[in-house]
Amino acid sequence: MGKSANVTPRNSVSADSEAQRQKMQMETVERTEDIQVDGDQSKFSAILNILRKLVGVADIIDMHLSLPSQLLDPIPNLEYWNYMESPEHFIAITESDDEIERMVAVLAWWFSKLLKHTGRVHKPFNSVLGERFFCHWDVPCSATSGSSDVSRREDTASSSITNVSVGTDETVDKLRVEYITEQVSHHPPVSAFTYRCSERGIEAVGIDHIKAKFTGLSATVAPGSESKGIFVTLKQRGNETYKCTHPTGSIVGWLRGTLKVQMIENSYIVCAKSGLAAVVEFKEERWFSKDKGNVSGKVFRYNESIFGDKIASWRLKDIPKTCEVVATFGGSWDQQVTVQRIKGPERLLIDMAALRIADKSVKPLEEQGDLESRRVWEPVASKMRQGKFAEASRTKRAIEENQRTLAAGRKERGEAFVPALFKPDYSASGRPELLDNAPINM
Repeated sequence: MGKSANVTPRNSVSADSEAQRQKMQMETVERTEDIQVDGDQSKFSAILNILRKLVGVADIIDMHLSLPSQLLDPIPNLEYWNYMESPEHFIAITESDDEIERMVAVLAWWFSKLLKHTGRVHKPFNSVLGERFFCHWDVPCSATSGSSDVSRREDTASSSITNVSVGTDETVDKLRVEYITEQVSHHPPVSAFTYRCSERGIEAVGIDHIKAKFTGLSATVAPGSESKGIFVTLKQRGNETYKCTHPTGSIVGWLRGTLKVQMIENSYIVCAKSGLAAVVEFKEERWFSKDKGNVSGKVFRYNESIFGDKIASWRLKDIPKTCEVVATFGGSWDQQVTVQRIKGPERLLIDMAALRIADKSVKPLEEQGDLESRRVWEPVASKMRQGKFAEASRTKRAIEENQRTLAAGRKERGEAFVPALFKPDYSASGRPELLDNAPINM
């Protein structure tokens, strides 16, 4: 009894010390608001100096750092973290009557959503609690994953902000893909999302929650505990559902001063209804390596009752021989990936180098609600675009301080935050459901 009594105080002191250490680190970072940034190299150096103070922190994201506006990109987080860089790939999932081809189409869309990571690294605005974002894409019915209507890759942040069509009329020759998302938690930072195309009976839902860690040589960004993956459901095919997990990204190039994102570790896609699964294995790139391929994978049949809960830990070498391999794929995730069905010809799965970010349609600011992303952050973004970073930082701090005031008020009243768009019981399954009366401003 005496021995166990000594354990609690030691753990308590340790926890208090860790909390105090993180508080001091946050205060050190937040004192950099007046930092002078002149050009990309100075911006890089400023970010590196901040991150060096955070080496060893288990999850930088959970610290809710308030970075100076000079170190951010003028785009809201909910708008930036969308998975429809190429909505035509999403729609194409529904097309084939061949279950293997549908899995291959899911893979093509899964790779297409990595397009934002092929350019320079971006840091968007952190979302405020209850923030929401709505947009849609109008995709020609003739568009397929093999469409030749592609152009060169564009910068993600600028395309998201400037290449926007507003008020596009619906026509019979176009399919509409809608994106609905809301920040449903601030501690930890979690957002719920839904994509849907009613004409094709396809939807994708999930929870976005990431964690990040800086080692001194690389920054690793991985799915957080609330993120269970993206769940793609084909309603017109008996609710055939694909669970697609997210890859882990490693931001490298700190010593050279040129940052890039590498995908590392494994991801997987499973469809219990068809009994098909895919394991995607990324190979960590070395700057001195001559091997240009950085991703490989297999599509195989599996028994859900036997292997359903095991695939998450599999590498390619772990796939049992009892699981029939029906296709293989590989290449460079940021360039070209090819696929080959067993006894079939090799063909292009996706050409990332040729893909461009699709234009989205968003309502003008004057028609948006107070909590819609662009309405929340435009006062900051506009100052940033004008180069008035001191004013932008003051405006940003005012938004953040208002959120602290609202949170304190809820705590004092004993009120919990209630999402406006999604049912609150999303955590266990990772599959959020829209409320029947959700105020969607599309």
